[in-house]
Parts: sequence; structure tokens; C-alpha cells
Amino acid sequence: MAVAGIVAAPVVAQAADEVYASARIGVWGHKDGGDANTEVKSFSSRFGAKGETDLGNGLTGFGRFEWDIDFQNENSSDRDSITKRHMYVGLKGDFGSVLVGQTYQTFYNFVVGPNDNPWWHSGYSMVNYRGRTDRAITYAGSAGEFNFGATGYFVNDDSDHTPDQAEFGGSMAIGDMTLGLAAQWTAKDTAQGTTGDDKIIYGAAFTGISLGMVNLGFGAQMQDKDWSALVDSSIGNAYVHVEYLDLDDADSQPLSTTLGYTQTLGRKTLMYYEVNYTDNDTGNTKDNHSAIMAVLKYDII
Repeated sequence: MAVAGIVAAPVVAQAADEVYASARIGVWGHKDGGDANTEVKSFSSRFGAKGETDLGNGLTGFGRFEWDIDFQNENSSDRDSITKRHMYVGLKGDFGSVLVGQTYQTFYNFVVGPNDNPWWHSGYSMVNYRGRTDRAITYAGSAGEFNFGATGYFVNDDSDHTPDQAEFGGSMAIGDMTLGLAAQWTAKDTAQGTTGDDKIIYGAAFTGISLGMVNLGFGAQMQDKDWSALVDSSIGNAYVHVEYLDLDDADSQPLSTTLGYTQTLGRKTLMYYEVNYTDNDTGNTKDNHSAIMAVLKYDII
């Protein structure tokens, strides 16, 4: 892995195949905990660079840097911020691919990402919404219609040389449909998922289901006695995304529903609209979340 990093990093730094930037600014009206607010904000505006280079001998070096750009009221105490979204370098060839850094890793790729279709309101009622994660080494490979992968996380907080967390997953194409399975393990006494302990999280995704004009995807996750399920559906540019979470210890069942529509305005420009209502099932309606938003996305580069 050290050799992979040394070889691929300078190659990618010298020649980015793509430099890109996307501005995503919108109006968001939302209500949380009884407090309502309307604001103009950035919804993950970003810029970055990525590339890959043939290294010979069947190897390709690749890498990517991407930053999130946010802005606040210049008259307030809040500061504008730039944070990293993706930061990785790797090698790929006939053996598959190996990357090191921050991006979407194995658990997300196989059981979260396939149904992570709303622009903004997703992961509100899941056992484990695993997005971009850092300090990881990920391997991905395939054999025919079967794809598989594994991720190990190494955090510099002790003298242990074993992974602090690990993820394993695989997917199989079944005609136009895909079934994905994954599991996430963490070191003893480390909190993860909705149970907040070291119990293993299991996940599944079944996508690519077509019923006439309707496209469907299903997902499920489980950790001990906590479990979640989702349905993701779309008709053309419109979509409905529903998540349900059953929390055993809290004796609550949060339900999140998102309705959305994506409107293409022209080259490199689109609008998207989303409405979300999340019932946190606390017995107090003021604890629920509701939001309506309209966002203009323009790909500058």
C-alpha cells in the first residue's frame, strides 16, 4: 500500500484529466423542534480535480480531490467554510482497484448508495447512513456478474495495528436488477449505528426493478434489534423516497418521506425541488422535521 501511494500520488498531481466546479444555491424553508426558518444557502457546492494515468504493466494510477464550499452571513459570527468531500489516490488493474483516503467506501457502495437518490433528504431514518468516510483502505474487484469489496479503517489513536473498523460487501446482477449485501464491523467498545455500540450492522439493497414507467429500489439494515427499511421509486424526473426506522431501546419508529422533482433547464443547468417530512415518533410533534426547498445547480466547469 505504501508503494501504491508513492507511485500514484505524483502521477495524478501532474495531470488532472478533469477540473470541475458546480454551484448549488437554493432557498430552504424548514422547521425543526418547533423553530421555523427560511434561508438561502449552499447545498454542497463543490470544486475539484480528478484524473488517471497509464503506468504500464497493466496498472493505472488515479486520484481525486474535491472540496465542499459553504457560505454564511458575512455580518454574523459564522465563517465561510471549505471542507473536503473526496481525497484519495489509488491503483487499478486486472486485480481490481485499491484506493486510500476519503470517499464512498464499501458499505455505502453496496447497500446505501444504490438507493441514495434524493438530492438532499436521505438517511434521516436509517440504522446507518454511511456516506463519505476517511482514513480508509478499500479494495474492489469483480468476477463476471459478481462485484465485491472490503474496507479497513485505521485511526492513529492507539498502538493496535488491526483495523478499527471493517466493511465487507458484494453485489450480483440479476437481469436488469441488482442485489447488494454488506456488513460493517467495528472494534470493541466503539460506538456505531443506532444502538451506539460495537454490534455488527448488516445491510441489503435490491434495485433496478421496473414496473412499467415506475422504477423501484428497496433497502434494509439491521443492528441487534434495531432495523430500518426503505422504498425508493421514480417516474421520469419525479421521485418518492420513504425510510422507516424501528428503534428497540427507544421504543420509537421514525418515518421520513421525501417527494422530489428534477427539472433540466439547459446545458449544465438544472433545478431540483424537494419536500420532506420526518416524524421522529417522540410523542411531541415539535420534534418533527419538515422542509421545502428549491435549488439551482449550475456546473461552471
